[in-house]
Amino acid sequence: MKPRIYCGVFFEEKMNNSTSWPKPIYAWFFTSILLVAYIISFIDRQMINYLVVPIKEDMGLTDFEISFIQGWGFVLAYIIFSIPFGRIVDKVNRVRVLIGGIIIWSVATAACGFSKNSWQLVLSRSGVGAGEAALTPASWSIISDLFPVEKRSFPMSIYLMGPYIGQGLSLLFGAQILRIYNEPVTLFESIIVQPWQIIFLIIAVPGVILGLLMFALKDPVRKEVLVSEKEEGTDSIKEVFAYVIKNIGAYMPLLIGSAFIVVLLYGVQSWVPTFLHRIHGWEHTRIGDQYGLVALFAGSLGVVSGPMAEKYLTKLNFNAATIIVCIITAVALTIIGPITFLSLSSDIVLIGIFITSFFITLPLALFATSLQNITPNQYRGVVTGLYVFTVNITGYGLGPMVVAFFTDKVFKSEMAIDLSMAAMFLICGPISFFIFYLGRKPFAKALVLKSS
Repeated sequence: MKPRIYCGVFFEEKMNNSTSWPKPIYAWFFTSILLVAYIISFIDRQMINYLVVPIKEDMGLTDFEISFIQGWGFVLAYIIFSIPFGRIVDKVNRVRVLIGGIIIWSVATAACGFSKNSWQLVLSRSGVGAGEAALTPASWSIISDLFPVEKRSFPMSIYLMGPYIGQGLSLLFGAQILRIYNEPVTLFESIIVQPWQIIFLIIAVPGVILGLLMFALKDPVRKEVLVSEKEEGTDSIKEVFAYVIKNIGAYMPLLIGSAFIVVLLYGVQSWVPTFLHRIHGWEHTRIGDQYGLVALFAGSLGVVSGPMAEKYLTKLNFNAATIIVCIITAVALTIIGPITFLSLSSDIVLIGIFITSFFITLPLALFATSLQNITPNQYRGVVTGLYVFTVNITGYGLGPMVVAFFTDKVFKSEMAIDLSMAAMFLICGPISFFIFYLGRKPFAKALVLKSS
């Protein structure tokens, strides 16, 4: 046993029987599989944002009603299951947890394709959320056991490209499928499905296939397992929460500040296709083709650039370089977001959306790696679940609804979606800046204590 310090708290490190790290080729292969799972999850999760208009027309819904299906219909189950799944991840085979989650959300995605009313669609979306709640805690924990701490940020950033590749592909695939299926189709000689329902049925298939293939993967040996003076395995969720609260200054920017960036993330993902249709008159196939490419490349570029920016600032001797990147992000979004969505030019707005998407995704990999780096291994699943809970109850719960609230309740016009998007940035950007600024010193202190 040897003493270690995490956030000013002493632990004893339990040395594993095997202290060697997996071979790089296997570590990267495993990370690639996790990336594919993340991409598929976001295709299944985000496709509904592309289909807002046909679903609204088919079911006769308002902006606020469809925003509930986009947001709370998914996120309520997602956050309810995130911490329990995180706890399970800390205790059992993580690959098996992943397989179960993938199968659940894939079946639920198919159920979206058979939904005939809004409540069936809400229940199906809840199933997607419940299954996807297993993915992030398990994947983050596994990646932390595939790579040592000094090499962890880059593979984590590669993994975190998944949402933006998935979002881009959901738009591109959606556009292509709508070109093929633009009329209702009869299945099993009696079930009539609309083109938007066909899309859900098609995108459910890859997840099922991937889940079955993952049975060949082996859960990596857990590293950096830290235990207190109590016997190993006696820690409880209550004790994990107590640990986080004791060190809330270090965790605050990662758990709370990040949530308001995620509000912007999900607000943009949920409403930009509709914004382009209403304000700029784009057809859905054009939105899928052009905005799909923007989402794919801007998001991916942003999420891999975050660790590079952090590394550069660290070389310049900035304390808490992670938080500095977050502060830059908050300032940039407060300025660029409103300018983008109030622009009258379609060409300018697409460039603005590219830049906005880049900055929104810039700090996301840093949130993930920082949480894993300052958290003991047997706490990581729960802490990741806590992160999923906080950022999604705020981000996914409010992101779609903030825009809808402004269009339906404040401006009272669907055509005011440009003003609603701008208002969202003017609210969330400064709030996130304030939280990041307050958390910069406690976070820097925590890093110093851990490294010592």
